[in-house]
This record gives sequence, structure tokens and C-alpha cells, in this order.
Amino acid sequence: MQGSTPPISGYSGYPEDDDQYKVPLIAKLLHALPHYNITFHRINNTFRPSNDVYLESLGILGSIPAALLIVSLFGLLLYLLTRCCDRKPRPAHSITSLKVTLSIVTVLCCAAIGLGLYGNDDLHNGLLEVLQAGRKVDTAVSSVRNQTFILENTLTMKIQQQLTELEDIFDGKTNNNTALLQLQSALAATKGNVTIAKNAANDIRRPLVGLTITDFLSKGDQWELIRWPGTVAILALLLVLCAVLLVGVARHSRCALILFSVCGLLAVTGSWLMSGLYLSTSVAVGDLCNDPADFLVHQAPNELPSDILLYYTQCDVSRSNPFTQRLRESHNAINNARNSMTTVSKISPVLFKNAGLGPKLGSVNADIKLCERILTQLTALVDCKAVHYSYLSATRGLCEGGLLGLVLMLVASFMAAILLTVMVWVDSHTWIYIRKRNDYAQVEEQSYVSAHQLHPQNHQNMNTRTLPHQHKGPPVISGSHTLAHPGRNPKHEMTPQQQAHMHHHHQAMMRQGGTHTLGRLPSHNNSPTHMHGPNNGKYATLSKHCKTLDANDFY
Repeated sequence: MQGSTPPISGYSGYPEDDDQYKVPLIAKLLHALPHYNITFHRINNTFRPSNDVYLESLGILGSIPAALLIVSLFGLLLYLLTRCCDRKPRPAHSITSLKVTLSIVTVLCCAAIGLGLYGNDDLHNGLLEVLQAGRKVDTAVSSVRNQTFILENTLTMKIQQQLTELEDIFDGKTNNNTALLQLQSALAATKGNVTIAKNAANDIRRPLVGLTITDFLSKGDQWELIRWPGTVAILALLLVLCAVLLVGVARHSRCALILFSVCGLLAVTGSWLMSGLYLSTSVAVGDLCNDPADFLVHQAPNELPSDILLYYTQCDVSRSNPFTQRLRESHNAINNARNSMTTVSKISPVLFKNAGLGPKLGSVNADIKLCERILTQLTALVDCKAVHYSYLSATRGLCEGGLLGLVLMLVASFMAAILLTVMVWVDSHTWIYIRKRNDYAQVEEQSYVSAHQLHPQNHQNMNTRTLPHQHKGPPVISGSHTLAHPGRNPKHEMTPQQQAHMHHHHQAMMRQGGTHTLGRLPSHNNSPTHMHGPNNGKYATLSKHCKTLDANDFY
């Protein structure tokens, strides 16, 4: 039947060099990866998703990026422990180099994320081809089942019942027994041929009863409807996170850098976990693509013989169609039934003129012609070219475009994980040295104090001078070493709050080192001519070791 069937439109122009599935190179490389179980014994790498040992080997492969995640997080922890308490100011050029490095690594990470988006699109297109080809195969199988069911129903419920009614009529008495025997013989031959055709149709339909992939296709559609936009959303969030980091680097924003440090840890964890998932999936798909026909044979229902699957997956001209013999038997039986009904239609109206056999005979002949048309359609449906082309489309969509996209996503996630880890390290090193203005002021004040500590002689010379004697009123020095010259003008007098502040400040300085603010000693009086007291009218100094101050030190 296969040789006499004309080529189906759309498949006749298919190149002969591409009529068989060829394992892609990337699938061979992934299939060649060693598979080990939990005891580190190498196992068979044939794709068997129902085998626990095989799934265990895939889990071990997927745990490699998880181990790298642990190592990277441990290294980041050690780095933060050594750098979190380092408040030493750095020169401006060192922070600038960190910012430049951070910008370059961020741009590279964005490129890796873009590669992941490209691979996700390739995987999406490949899976769509698989689902579309699967729907075509499922439609072809359903059509064969439906046509064989209609054929069986027509032969059983219509033709056989009408033949039984005719047999009851032909049991009557007639004057021509020879013609009656000939009529009964033709009717029996018709019933026998109908039974043969019915059994042949049942043999064609029986292996296909349990072969249905509608549920698998529905789940695949739902899964891909979630996976594709979900992956795009995750990668888009990573791009937004990289944009936040670039903005923080450009605007010298410590808040944005700290935000990236926190969210970057989640991004690093997610990237490594996705790398493990993509690695396991890529190896599994590579094992499947190494011999997809063998997987289909093992996953097929028990009612479906393996020679049927191999015939449609290979479509080799040297193989005979497993349905050809049954179709030929059904064709021959229907033709014989039609010929027998021709004899019945000639003899019965003569022997049984008043039985009203015309409608019954016409209905049987019409049903036989319907069965012939169904068999013609079945001959075209069971041809291997259409199913084989769908099989090639599915395998190439999954093992070429889809597997390539999956590997690109694996590479992208692996690169993104490494780059994000570096970004978190550099970012954590950068934002520590980006301080607020108050922090810079504090650093300048500490530098000022450190300068006085490094040059104590200059500091002592500044504080060992005397105050002038010719001023009418004693100058007062506040706790911040600012000189004030209060006079008799009310606007120069201190308020009660200022006096209380000066009093507390004076007591604090006395407790620290015995120093006090400048002013006349208790023994001083206001006489300009005679100065009493232990210092002869001179003013107290800031320290016990200080000399008197000159007038030029203030003006």
C-alpha cells in the first residue's frame, strides 16, 4: 500500500538527505558527560526518566553549581568579615577605579543576561515546534482511530443487521430452490466478508486505543505558558538590578549600592540554582536526543508493537507498513462483499417480489460504498510520510533549536552567577568608602586633631602666651578656644543660658586636666594702678605649663 500511495502535499519535496534524524553535535557532547550515582559508580546514560538511578545521576550533575554557590557565598562571607570593619579612608582614585571596575563587570553581566533572553526565545520556539508536531501526530492517530471506529460501526450496526433481516426474509419458501440456494450462498458470503473487514478494522484500531498524547500536550502548553514569561520576568529583574547598580555608581549613591549588595545575594543564589537546573535539563535532553526513537518505544503502551513505532520514526522503504496487510484484507473483503451483494440484488427481487427488498438492498450497497471510501482514507492516513515528517519536526525543534537555546541559557546563567558574585564583592568594597558629608567632616576633624598630636611643640607654643594687660575688661575664652571681649555694652553680655553653659564647661575642663577658662583670679581687683594677687594682675592660662599671652596673639 505504501508504494501505491501518492505523496502527500507538502512532504514530497522533502530532501532525501534529511529524511532521517541525525544526532546534533551538542547532543552528542552532552550525552558523553559521565553519569554517576550517589556511590560515584558510573551508570548507563540512556534517557530513562522513570528510573530512579538515572534521575539520581542528573541530580548529582545539577548539584555542581550548587556547590559553587556554597563556595562563592563562603568566600563572600570571608571577604565581608575582613572588610566590614575597615573604616580607613581611601584616596579618591582608588574608589574611582572600583567604580570603573564595577561598571565594566555590570555591563558584561547585562550582556550575559541578554544571551539568556536569546536562548530563552530559541527554547520557546523549539518547544512550540514540538507541541505543534505533537498535535499533528495526535490528530493523525485520532483520525485513524475515528475512521476505523466508523468502519467497524458501519459494518456491525448497519450492514450486518440489514443482512440478518435479509436472511430472515430469504428463509421463506419459493418455487426455485436452486436460485434460493444461490441467493442464500451469496448472502452468507457477504456476511463473511463483512466480518473479515470488521476484524481487520479492529486490528488496526486496537493498538491505537491507548496511544493518546492530548494530556501531555495540554500540560506542555500550560507549562510553557508559565515558563517563558516567567523566565523573561526573572531576567528582566536582573537587568533592573544591574541598572540600579549603574545608577548608584554614576550618582555616587551609597543607598543604591547597599540595596544592590542585599538584592545581589539573592540574585547570585538564584543564578547558581538556575545553572544547576539548566545543567541537569540539558544533559537529560541530550540523552533523549541521542536516540529519541528508543525512548518512544519504551514509553509506548503495551498494546502498541515496537515495529509500528520504528516504522513511523524511520519511514524506511525497506520496511513494510504494519497496517498494510490488514488494510488489504479489509479492502478485499469489502470488494467481495460488494460483488456478493450484486448477486443478491439480482436474484432476490425475482424470488421475493412482494417483500419490498429495494430499500434494504439499496441501504446495504450504500453502506458498502461508504466502507470503501473509509478504507481509501485510512490508506492515506496510515502512510508514514506525514507522521515521519512531524516526528522530524519535533526532534529537530527540541534537539537543535531547543537544546541550543537551553545550552545558551545554561552558559548565560553560569556567567551571570560569576559576574554577580564579583559585582557583590566589588560593590561591598565600594560602598564602605562612600560616606556622607558629615563623615567627611569628621574625618577632617580627626585629621586636624592628629596633626596637633604629631606636632605637640607647635601646639604648646600656641597655648603658652600671656594675655595683654592694657584692656579694660578681661577677655574670656570659651571651651572651643574662641576669644570674646565683653565690654560694658549690654549687647556683649552673656545671657543666663550662656553663663550656665560656660559654668558646666568650666567644671568639665577642671575635671579633665585642671584647666579652666581665662579670667581674673579671685585675688584680682579692678585697680588699674596696683594689681594684687599671686600673678600680679596677670591672667590665668589654659594650662599649668603655659606662658603668658601677648597682645599680638589676639589682634
